[in-house]
Amino acid sequence: MTQDRAIYLLKLTSFGTVIFGLIPLFALIGGFHGIVGWFMDLTHLPLDGAQSFGGDSEKVLAAIGGGLMVSLGVITWQVTIRIYANDPATGATIINWGVWSWYLVDSAGSVLAGAWFNAVLNTGFLLMFVLPITLAKPRQAVTA
Repeated sequence: MTQDRAIYLLKLTSFGTVIFGLIPLFALIGGFHGIVGWFMDLTHLPLDGAQSFGGDSEKVLAAIGGGLMVSLGVITWQVTIRIYANDPATGATIINWGVWSWYLVDSAGSVLAGAWFNAVLNTGFLLMFVLPITLAKPRQAVTA
């Protein structure tokens, strides 16, 4: 994979992370709690309607988590375009430390909370960040 392709994929994943993080906010603004409730039910498989998005604690934790996802997306976008594009090794190190620390804490907490399937879903997000970095072949310097 070329570095330009990796940059494109990292930006796409960063944008998707921001959109995912905004879902709880839009649910709170618009009163569309169903999609967040469905996601909570999904993370606590089976899909049986046992989880919901109705209590004040769930709403504030969803807002906090959504804000952190937006932040992760914005930060990885900025690191991608301002650091990784010019210094792939440094950019990759920053992104890897950030997404791995998010992944380990979020996944461990999810398993401990009984939402083990969220760790599986987190793996998809992790791979969307880590694979482009791992598979990229940095641009070669032009020599005269």
